[in-house]
Amino acid sequence: MRDLDESHLALACITDAVFCSDLEAGAVLTRSQVGRAVSGALRAHRDWNGLTRVVRAAFAEAPEEAASRERWCRQVAEAVLSGDIALNCDGFFD
Repeated sequence: MRDLDESHLALACITDAVFCSDLEAGAVLTRSQVGRAVSGALRAHRDWNGLTRVVRAAFAEAPEEAASRERWCRQVAEAVLSGDIALNCDGFFD
């Protein structure tokens, strides 16, 4: 088992934020769209823990739907972290 490092935590945080956003699964996204979605999700749910609670509730209510969305959100987060989608972090905590 690998230790969690900052990249794993960043992947989890971005995935949860995209999951809690209003972005539609399968959409082709721009840097601005992802940045606004992450920022908006953080504001709406107050912090990373709030996002995690929403994701957990979604899995409890509709596990198959949540799993499908989570897979897409993880792909978005991986694209952000690989540089395929450049994420502008300005204003995340405004």
